[in-house]
Amino acid sequence: MPSLWWAALAAAVPSPSGGTNWYLIVAGNGATIGHASQRIEPRGDGREVIEDRRIRLQETGSPAVTITDQEVTRQDARGRTTAISHQSRIGSSWVRTEARIGTDRAEIVRQTSAERREMTVALPLGVRFDGGAGLLAAWDPARTPRLEFDDFSPEAMAVEHVVIAPASGATVDPGGRLTVLRTRYEGGELRGVSRLLLDGQHRVVEVVQPMFGTSATIRPTDAETALRVSSPYHAVPGSMIRSPYRIPDEAVGGHIRYLFSFSDGLAFAFAQTGEQRVSLSGAGAAVDICPLCGPGLPTDRAYLAGALRPTAWLQSDRRELRAIAAPAVRRPRLSGARRMEMLLVRARPYLATLDFSGHYSALETIRRRAGDCTEAAVLLAALGRAAGIPTKVVNGLVYSRQRYHGVSNAFMPHSWTLAYVDGAWRSFDLALDTFDATHIALTIGDGDARSIQAAGQLASLLRWDGMSEVRARPAG
Repeated sequence: MPSLWWAALAAAVPSPSGGTNWYLIVAGNGATIGHASQRIEPRGDGREVIEDRRIRLQETGSPAVTITDQEVTRQDARGRTTAISHQSRIGSSWVRTEARIGTDRAEIVRQTSAERREMTVALPLGVRFDGGAGLLAAWDPARTPRLEFDDFSPEAMAVEHVVIAPASGATVDPGGRLTVLRTRYEGGELRGVSRLLLDGQHRVVEVVQPMFGTSATIRPTDAETALRVSSPYHAVPGSMIRSPYRIPDEAVGGHIRYLFSFSDGLAFAFAQTGEQRVSLSGAGAAVDICPLCGPGLPTDRAYLAGALRPTAWLQSDRRELRAIAAPAVRRPRLSGARRMEMLLVRARPYLATLDFSGHYSALETIRRRAGDCTEAAVLLAALGRAAGIPTKVVNGLVYSRQRYHGVSNAFMPHSWTLAYVDGAWRSFDLALDTFDATHIALTIGDGDARSIQAAGQLASLLRWDGMSEVRARPAG
């Protein structure tokens, strides 16, 4: 899961100003994560804006992994975006996406080492493709405190609503610089936030991307510094925070209430599941987690039908996945929960190797036979759909009392699976085997990298105000 920072960083690099611009990517503890560059190449009928990014990660007991990423935006002579290509590579695995931009839609082809899929994304009138860079020069925050627009995200291959506004308490410094927040929304729900430092001409000169437990800063540098070899970054320990309290076993298996407030005044709606109930009040939230605490997801016919459809991440229509799910299909008299437990057992051999180096679809996972909690959640969700069980993937946090990558008594990013079984939505955790009251849900999706990455960014906005074990009053 830590490598999903890349989805956040991809949209954060400042806009090119001519020639080749170099940037250093640095973690919150000062360690170098990687570097990025941007350049503009003229073409006979326009130009191309080319962005390259590279990071190196390594976890205890595993070899170093290099993640490379390139995005090419093609513009015609009038400056109109006509096509965007995006490709990334992690070891032998690769993803290549091509988007042809029309008047009102983008025709997209996504290819991986496992499959090829096509999709169409509707484009609203006035949608931008530059992250708002073209609007910043003329922006006057004193007259228009909020700069709002729709932006096409090449990484997500989707349209997001973006708001840029001065950070709380920020003022223009003597050098004319101003710190602003850039927030991204999907369907009205907050999905990401970053801090931008603007110079006197409102050009982005630095980006700070908060993530759970740490942050990543992108700042200008020279080619020599950017290309200097550095030690691989250990992302897993950096994406964990120590728990305010050591949680006892009896509380883990029972009912826990968490109290949170929000950083920068950016309150957001938590996901609510069958095990999680959320109460928002003012600038904070109370989150109750127990077996029957929450309202659950919708159960109407349309929502359940959507939770059965194959997607680019949950390829439940593919022969390989249907074959793994077949034993559960052949036992229709078993309860839905029992069939999900069968699928848990069937899925385990395909996660024989622990690998934090990326996020892969269900089909890629069974071919690689490796992954972490994100691949576990995606694989189980895909097998559930292949067996006729509606499923979703939930992303958030989980607690570990034991030492994990050098850190103990800590919360870390995590993903698991929701399934509609026996008339209710219920959580299943393939990666940890059991679900407990330390699973804090933040986003729910279809296993896509966008919703998983969003959970890490939303978690960075949480301030832990307290937690307590809720016990039932004795009878009588």
